[in-house]
Amino acid sequence: MSRPAATAAGTTTDHRSTVMTPPPETLTLTSTAPAARAAAAPSATSRTMRYALHTTAMTITNVMFMVFTIAMPVGMYLLFGMMFGEQGGGEARGMIMVNMAAYGGLGAAVTAGTQIQEDQRTGFLRQLIVAGLSPRSFLVGSVMAASAVIIPALVAVGVVGLATGVEVGPAAFLLTIVVLWLGLLPTILIGIVLGMVLKGGTAMAGGVVTMMAMAIFGGLWMPLEMFPDWMQQIGHAIPTYWISQLGQWSMYGGDLPVTGLLVIGAWTLVLGVLCAVSLRGAVGLKRR
Repeated sequence: MSRPAATAAGTTTDHRSTVMTPPPETLTLTSTAPAARAAAAPSATSRTMRYALHTTAMTITNVMFMVFTIAMPVGMYLLFGMMFGEQGGGEARGMIMVNMAAYGGLGAAVTAGTQIQEDQRTGFLRQLIVAGLSPRSFLVGSVMAASAVIIPALVAVGVVGLATGVEVGPAAFLLTIVVLWLGLLPTILIGIVLGMVLKGGTAMAGGVVTMMAMAIFGGLWMPLEMFPDWMQQIGHAIPTYWISQLGQWSMYGGDLPVTGLLVIGAWTLVLGVLCAVSLRGAVGLKRR
């Protein structure tokens, strides 16, 4: 009678030990959980896209910003079109459309760039950096957001131009919009530099003054040939004049203004370096 009891006890002991021992699979899953959590961290590209989308959404929902960058250049196109649109057999109307589209994009680019100062003032950018957004991602995201908010101004002036008699084919029209959009890159960087360097309300004021000066000296409001020689020399050295020339080339053809490509490229390179330098010393963008 004692042997069966021992056998039963042994069976009971074996069964209990089997139940209490964790299966190997459970141990393996537990040991790899930290690695799975680390792999789930958002990448730099994901952070950049999120910041760009957030900034774009905040900008386009700003009613005053959209009115300023769309209604004003459209109104100026209509005004100048009524005054000078029939000159050159109607070709002047197309040139006015290009210049006013460039002016609208210029205003959107510079203003969007200077908005960085407001984010610095409120401490929002510091929070982003602490949360893991790198300075490089911030800069790229800012350029992407400003590039997006340029598009409505370009398209609005272009559509109004087509509706009021500008004669251009679909391919040439789309090419003109794309050329203007790409050419405005240095003006975005100008806005970002102003937002980094200037403090408080002076950033916005500096952006308005810069935008007006580049529009006037670039011949966007009036032909550059109407100004004195010294103003024309300045105009030939800034990107807005060549943005207009490239837009007119894409619409009406002719010789490619290679000088304009060099000027825009040089401005983009120099301003890109200034953005990187300003970014490191900007208030609220240093890692704490």
